[in-house]
Amino acid sequence: MKIQHPEQIKLIVSDIDGTILPYNDKHIPEEIYPLIQQLHEKGIRFMIASGRDASGIRELFHPVRDIIGYVAGNGTFYVEGKNIIFTQPFHQSYIREFLDSIKDDSNLMPVIMTEGDYYIIIDGSEESKETQRMIAEKKAGVPYREVRSVKDIEDVICKLGIYQNRILDAAEVQVLRDKWTELELVCGGGQWLDVTQKGSNKGTAIEKVLEIHHWGPENLMTFGDNENDLQMLSLAKYGYAVAGAAECAKEAASFQCDSVPEVLRDLLELL
Repeated sequence: MKIQHPEQIKLIVSDIDGTILPYNDKHIPEEIYPLIQQLHEKGIRFMIASGRDASGIRELFHPVRDIIGYVAGNGTFYVEGKNIIFTQPFHQSYIREFLDSIKDDSNLMPVIMTEGDYYIIIDGSEESKETQRMIAEKKAGVPYREVRSVKDIEDVICKLGIYQNRILDAAEVQVLRDKWTELELVCGGGQWLDVTQKGSNKGTAIEKVLEIHHWGPENLMTFGDNENDLQMLSLAKYGYAVAGAAECAKEAASFQCDSVPEVLRDLLELL
């Protein structure tokens, strides 16, 4: 698809896992860095929107970390450099009530993100705690603090990722959505269920960034692959679902592509 009016594009936002970075890969394809640098030189801002935390994103994108922005925690933080520009946290009493409701479900392991730390609740019998620690070490993917209860977390809870030992089917997820109507529960890829406050997602965070810079959807290009990318894909004039994307992402996006670098190269040629 030939990009119409490429000169209008001011902001490009991409998901990481399953979009730029294939699932189970650990290293960003090297070709992406010079493309981001070239876009920056032409006055186009590149941003990452991910369920990951900002420091982890900065590490992944080290060669260009100081010229990109970060929508972290699936829209709960917007970070420039090391500065948090705004947050979209949970209603604290509500999310703590939700966490209490699933604490005895051995199938679900919540990884709780605050502005400064990750927390995992480890409790129960000694055998149960050892099993929980083993899963946490393998699956959390980040350094975390172990607590016995959500009551031990004094920080503001901003984002929640739930690792599912057995992936919940659509009906089971819908039961949770129907009961906890103030939360957004979406597939984050693989065995992860991403949870944010209703109305706090990648799309609403990007809308705030657009407002800050006085840009509109016609100035926006986005890339994604899964349920937690839907709002930002539908927001952009140029929303792309990448190869292998979930069907819901393809339906939300205006276009499809084989890869992010492919489209960025095409855009740079037009510019």
